[in-house]
Amino acid sequence: MKTFSKIILISIIFILIYSFVVARTTMTVYNQNLATVKTNISLQLERGINTYSFANIPSAIQPTSVHLRPVDKSDELYINLQNYEYDLVSSSKILQKYIDKKISVATKQGDLFTGTLKSSDSNAIVIQSDKGIEIINRSEVQNIQLLKMPEDFYTKPTLNWELYSGQDGNCETELSYITRNISWNAQYVAVLTPDDKSLNLSSWISLDNNSGKSYEDVSLKLMAGEINLAEPKYPRYREQMDVAMASKGGPPVEEKEFFEYHLYTVKQRKLDIKNNQQKQLTLFDPTDVDIKKTFHYNCNSKGKVDVLVTFVNKESAGLGIPLPKGKIRVFKDDEDGNSEFIGEDNIEHTPRNEELELQIGKAFDIKAEFTTLSQERPTTKSRKEKYEIELRNQKKEDVTVEVIKTLGGNWQIIDTEHKYSKEDANTVKFVVDVNAESKKKFTFTVLWRW
Repeated sequence: MKTFSKIILISIIFILIYSFVVARTTMTVYNQNLATVKTNISLQLERGINTYSFANIPSAIQPTSVHLRPVDKSDELYINLQNYEYDLVSSSKILQKYIDKKISVATKQGDLFTGTLKSSDSNAIVIQSDKGIEIINRSEVQNIQLLKMPEDFYTKPTLNWELYSGQDGNCETELSYITRNISWNAQYVAVLTPDDKSLNLSSWISLDNNSGKSYEDVSLKLMAGEINLAEPKYPRYREQMDVAMASKGGPPVEEKEFFEYHLYTVKQRKLDIKNNQQKQLTLFDPTDVDIKKTFHYNCNSKGKVDVLVTFVNKESAGLGIPLPKGKIRVFKDDEDGNSEFIGEDNIEHTPRNEELELQIGKAFDIKAEFTTLSQERPTTKSRKEKYEIELRNQKKEDVTVEVIKTLGGNWQIIDTEHKYSKEDANTVKFVVDVNAESKKKFTFTVLWRW
């Protein structure tokens, strides 16, 4: 009896150890629709060559990225041969495997046809029987009977390994691989104050899993940056959403520099990441940020004036943390304290102390007009053009508009009614103050030489 109890106790301990090992999963997800996964599995092996099938993998796995290594470095283990089986079972594939083999087909009218399968498609099944060739319409088929399942068929993607082990017994092993169709991005919500002087910025991590596998108790990390990939990106699909709220008592996500990227580690909890699920997590606590609202007119934009919100990602302005790329949705509180959506823009990965410029929309009460007044050819190797800019402000307050004109080639402004600055080799900018309910015009002349 004691011996039996001892065996039961050892078995329970083994099960607990095995459960603990397989439950340890870490995942690092990238912005570029892929993730690295590490999980511990327990393998019962004999010394020498072993065969082992592992089916707990995503359908989007990159099979050439699979790596096994023993947790105990003194153990010897490596993959001698790997077969990635993805020819998954389906009715059409089963019938294709039965070409030139015997089958029986029962119809809805009660007829039974038995013979050698010669063809099968979505329209008809062709059988050669003792009576000759029988062509059965697929819409009339009630049942198809086969002797057995064809060989080399799998119900889900499977890795078949030929493993070499240097020892007998249980080997605790770390399995790592890369899978596609898991990705993340940042989603931001900004609420402007009524005076347009600051905004309250909060953020979400939005995680998509369409890899073909669900994961439980995952320690999650997120890599922000653009790693070099040799393959094209794949499309993403979303079906289900789940929101995971961060626990209180400290930042929910810890950020660190890693190589030339930034690594964000989800703290305080492990996550269940289901297949075909979108999950949101808090990236950082809401913070107030000082901003500047500006109006921007590009002379090529047919009279429309952009509304921009700019701020610097620095600590003194309320931020000072690396911001992953994503979408910022901007709202504004009205006089009654209700938030109304006023526009959105995408940002790229933004390090500390860099300026962000958000294009919110088009100004309703500010219009602009660009006119070419004259064109001349002073010499065979020069051209001169005179332009006029008109800005009309119908607001009940003064505004400042930044006017941008792109000029290519070897250009020079030889006459102007307004001060300007040269932004780069091809761009000139005028900063123009326009009084409330008024308009302002100015001209400038450009000379090109070649």
